[in-house]
Amino acid sequence: MLFAALLAITSTTTSTSTVPDFVAPQAIGSTVDGYQAGSFGDAAPVSFFPTKNLPAMGDGGMVMAATEEVAERLRMLRFHGSRDKQTFSYVGVNSRLDEMQATIVRRLLREVPAWNDGRRAAADRYRALGLGELVTLPVEAENRQHVYHLYVVRSPERDAIARRLKDAGIGAGVYYATPLHLQPVFAHLGHREGSFPNAERASREGLALPMFPTLSEQQQREVVDAVRAAAPAAA
Repeated sequence: MLFAALLAITSTTTSTSTVPDFVAPQAIGSTVDGYQAGSFGDAAPVSFFPTKNLPAMGDGGMVMAATEEVAERLRMLRFHGSRDKQTFSYVGVNSRLDEMQATIVRRLLREVPAWNDGRRAAADRYRALGLGELVTLPVEAENRQHVYHLYVVRSPERDAIARRLKDAGIGAGVYYATPLHLQPVFAHLGHREGSFPNAERASREGLALPMFPTLSEQQQREVVDAVRAAAPAAA
């Protein structure tokens, strides 16, 4: 994985009383048993792609590190594997976040809690509008807090629903239509269709519906009506 920048380092203490403020890609603000995603492990990347919950105005990201040793290696990897442009200890990349993008991210960081609240409110409205009667909704498990970077539902009628939404002028997306074990890059592993049936079923059924902090109730009603028109059997 290529990391655009290392902008923050978490505390080196192992005490559970210290939880860093930054979190992982697509999950900024989400929690597991009260701990924010990205606050545990040796390193955690965060994406600043414009469609993420914490966006820049272009590609970018950062990595949080639990120790100074990991942080220093990441700094070198993002700078051709070197500290000083003269001595190269690793095969690295040129992957540094420019100052303008960093400034934008620092400014938008304060907006993330309210944006996540807006996404969570939209998820609640989808449930209240009866979308769960038509498709399988995302689940927020006990002691977890979802931030709905994407709102992915599942249905055997996925393709028909996607067409209906498109005809209605409503954006929706199919992510990972081909599961990893069937991608050409992993062909040498010898997996075939049927090797991982759950992953294959998810790839056939998953559909990302509109989700953003300012999504209105009327817009969501239009989404639900389009889904209902495409999946009458489920309704």
